[in-house]
Formats: sequence, structure tokens, C-alpha cells
Amino acid sequence: MSGPDQASGDPTEPDLPGHELPDELPATQDGTPVDPSQLSLLRMLGWRPGDPLPDVDDLDDPLDKVSDDAPPFPASLGAASGRGRAAASSEADLLLPAEPEPVVPINWNTLDAERAEQEWWQLDAFVYWLRDTFGLTPQELPPMWHRHPELVWELSALRTSWLAGHAEDAHPGSPLMWLRDLGDCRRRLRDWVQRCGTTLTEDRPTRRTAWPGEEPATSPTPVEVTDRAADFAVFVADDVDQRRRIEAEAQTEIDQIRAERVSRLRRSWGSPMAGADDPGPDAVTPDVRDGEDPS
Repeated sequence: MSGPDQASGDPTEPDLPGHELPDELPATQDGTPVDPSQLSLLRMLGWRPGDPLPDVDDLDDPLDKVSDDAPPFPASLGAASGRGRAAASSEADLLLPAEPEPVVPINWNTLDAERAEQEWWQLDAFVYWLRDTFGLTPQELPPMWHRHPELVWELSALRTSWLAGHAEDAHPGSPLMWLRDLGDCRRRLRDWVQRCGTTLTEDRPTRRTAWPGEEPATSPTPVEVTDRAADFAVFVADDVDQRRRIEAEAQTEIDQIRAERVSRLRRSWGSPMAGADDPGPDAVTPDVRDGEDPS
């Protein structure tokens, strides 16, 4: 790890000769960095494929404020990465939020659309960091992990454990316990990947066993993996749209039930449904005799 030169005291001078930092991020013709470590850093800052590259000077400021003993993956990423993709790529304070959110387990079955979109992109950034940091192979971490629920739950639990184990108030031994969890997780990942049959260049849905009385399961058709990042973006958009449709249908059903209950209550109380001039057939009217004051 490079640091300030002790003799000159110049923090911008590298310790070793020949390791000067480049003036700008190396990029391909379409503006995408080619260095995997830079890609991982940009994803942690909220950058997504297709977004404009942020200014390098903007990226240096927050990183210079991070202490040398800070964990390599920001524990506050869950609170910082849930903003708009275009805005997140240009903001330099994503790694240093004022009030990080508490770490809680993620239940993918109950997330609403907005929260699910945030969690998908945060989990994606963590998976990239995990692959680059520990050198996980496609037999442990295939590119199409997001299309296999068993891998999503495994990686999501690992990320939650990482955030909890590297929080400021965590036990000093928590990082070591997380590394033990990582070893167990890698063994399970290899088993999941072997069962589902997804590879680096080809993916197919996880096989489902049909129980007696159910319709036979169809044989999954392999699909060639050509652009993993684009497929992930499409997958997240489809998942968010499906959750929004479910929320809209549930809200419509709730509104109908509420309207029916209000209607029954009004009928039972004798309250007019269409206004004071139209009491309705079931309304209860006071018994007023001739010549008596109704009041």
C-alpha cells in the first residue's frame, strides 16, 4: 500500500519509483475503464455501464479522507448507492454518508419496488468487489448469478454479514468470523453452481423437480452470455416493474375492500350514500307526528 514519502513529506509522491498514478483513467473507445480495480471502485461509487465517467479529481477527494485502516468495501454502501444512477456517478460523498442506515437482513420476497431496485444495485456492487478481491472463479461465482435465486440469497446473506461484521461498533473479531463465513459460502456456491449448470459463457434456469400431481417441468434451454452488465440492468428493470404491478394490484384490492366496508357501515348506520337529499331505501328516518316539532 502506497503512502506519503517520509523523507520529503509530500503526500502526492509515491513510495516506490515507477508507480506514479496515471493522469486519467484508461478507457476504451466507448469510455469504459479497462482496469478491473477501477471498474470495481466506480461501481462502489454508484457508476453503472452507460453512465458518463466521473471526473478523476472528484474521486480523489473522498478517498483521501478514508483512513488507512478502513475496510476495503465501504460499510455504508447500502445507504449511499440507492440514488439515481446519473446523479450518483457525479457525487463525491457517496462513501461518506452523514448517517449510515442500520444493517438489517434482506427479505427479497417482501421488498417493495423502490427498495428492491436499491438492493439489487448494491448487491451487484458487492459481488463485483467480492470477485475482484478474492479472485472467485465462475465455478463459484458465475456472471449470471442474478438469475438464480439460490445464488441471490447466498450472496445477499454474505453481504449482510459483511456489513454487520465491519461496522464501527462491530466486535474486533467479526472480520475473521466473516472470513470463515466466506469459506463456508464458497463451498455452498460451488454446490449451487454445479446443480444449476450455469457457466461463464452459457446460462440456463435452475432445474425444478416436479412432485407427483404437478405438471412436468420443462427442460431449461441454455442461453449464451454475451453482455452480463446489460442483462443485469434488464433483469432489475423487469423485477422492479413486476413488483410495482403487484403493489398496484394489492392497493386496488385494498381500496375495494375499504369501499365495501364503508358502504356496509353507512347502510347499517342509516347514513345517506348519495347525499342529504337522497336518504336511500334502507335509511332510518325519525318518527315525527303531525303538528309536532321535529326538533
